[in-house]
Amino acid sequence: MSDPASTQTVSFADWWRILYRDILFPSSELSAQLPATPVRWVFLALIAMATCSAGLNMPLLEPDETRYAQIPNEMLNAGSLAVPLLDGQPYYDKPPLFYWAVAGSYRVFGTSIPAARLIPALAVFATILLAYGIGRKTLGETTAWRGALLLALAPGLVGMGRLLLLDGLLTLVVFSGQAILWFAAGRAQFRRGWWLLASLMAGIGLMTKGPIALLLMGLPLFVHRWLLPAPNGQQITWKAWASLAIGSSLIAIPWHVELALGDPEFLKHYFWEHHVLRFLQPFDHVRGTFFYVPVLALGLLPGSLLLIHLGKNLASTLKEVRAGRNHSLGYWLLCAAICIGFFSLSGCKLPTYVLPAFPALALLLGHAAQSISTVWWRSACVAWFITLSIGLHLILPAYAALRSPVADNRVMAFLDAELAQPDTGLVAYPRSCHAISWRLNRADIQNFRSKDFDAFRADILSRPRTVVLCTHRHSLQGLKQLLPPFVKVSKEIRCDIPDLPLVPTQHQKFAKKILGETALGLCDVAVLEVSR
Repeated sequence: MSDPASTQTVSFADWWRILYRDILFPSSELSAQLPATPVRWVFLALIAMATCSAGLNMPLLEPDETRYAQIPNEMLNAGSLAVPLLDGQPYYDKPPLFYWAVAGSYRVFGTSIPAARLIPALAVFATILLAYGIGRKTLGETTAWRGALLLALAPGLVGMGRLLLLDGLLTLVVFSGQAILWFAAGRAQFRRGWWLLASLMAGIGLMTKGPIALLLMGLPLFVHRWLLPAPNGQQITWKAWASLAIGSSLIAIPWHVELALGDPEFLKHYFWEHHVLRFLQPFDHVRGTFFYVPVLALGLLPGSLLLIHLGKNLASTLKEVRAGRNHSLGYWLLCAAICIGFFSLSGCKLPTYVLPAFPALALLLGHAAQSISTVWWRSACVAWFITLSIGLHLILPAYAALRSPVADNRVMAFLDAELAQPDTGLVAYPRSCHAISWRLNRADIQNFRSKDFDAFRADILSRPRTVVLCTHRHSLQGLKQLLPPFVKVSKEIRCDIPDLPLVPTQHQKFAKKILGETALGLCDVAVLEVSR
């Protein structure tokens, strides 16, 4: 007679749990590691400082950096910290925490480019140090050290993350929340104090970039606990999850309620258009499913060279290798995979969106890098640090200056002289140019799109002279054909890219064409005069 236990079938969920708990990450304990030394902390801080501070004073890049520099500037000038403002109008795309932080930097250090970039640079710097500290507690000293160093040398994080964008700050907040949740309930014991702290961090995430922060923090732990049920770990009750959601919402609700009461269109624009439609039916930045494959491959260099080695490590059945794969390594794998998977499924994609996956990925790559000899490791890091420094300190600032409309003294002198004339208006067509708004410290530069040409023409006819910022390479040519006979283009200047150094004269035209031919965000400046 057969044993009933031998005929029991294994459910689909059980197969995943066996794979996760018994095959991929069988160890529940942290293997013995060398203790950390103060020298490593200091060395890592110096490396991170060198990479995060590079080019803080370079010209702001259009269109994102200039927009995020202009919004807190307008909020301060208008004395309205509750409502984000852009071009004098409410800007409901994102929550206000990042704007508040930049506005605070303006208050302390003055309104300047370094003050604007200080917030994301500090966030990236803190993320690197946090990765080392959290990695030591969850994966051990060697993995944490090499992973944090790879993170400090990752061009995707220190190159893009410290630009004036929300994603650098979001990366710090999400990674902090993931770490706090791990200490709260990632292992067998549920710690209420850490859970309350996680609620606070989730609320900060909601105020940084909306509900996506809550998903990136909570979903990895939820899946981890589902794959690793008791007795390996205490299950988290629905009441605990509800308390996390409620606690974080209490931080974010007051601002959302205030804006909803002040403007009935706020909730539709903020939640529906920018948090639902952007995922399901994107209206800009549409990219393919595998868009982030090259982004990660280049953004994680030199660590991305270890991805194949990491895969072999996870697939190895050797006892000594399996013993080094503990539950926390599985948790960081989930944190990275969920972030990459979510944004890969989203129709709206930008390279910086996937930055919150970088700290977890760096720790995983640090685990894979343990087997690399010290000599090879040090040689590779030094060589890459030199290469990265050249890119961050020389190439990126040169590119930013080349493509910035306000870095061209010829254009700005023309603009300043024309605006000094009486009864002269200033408008943008067909897109805004916030680099000029920032340079002139103005919030009244109205933008007219092509579909609003009738309103654009009426605005031009309302005054004798108007300076037009033409923000498309063909917009001035089209404008000349559409203007009434009594409106003439009296002056114009092309925002051409200047001659490139070290490029032969016969190749200048081709090189400029590759770079875009004109300043990014501004192609021509024209003066229109009404003769009637």
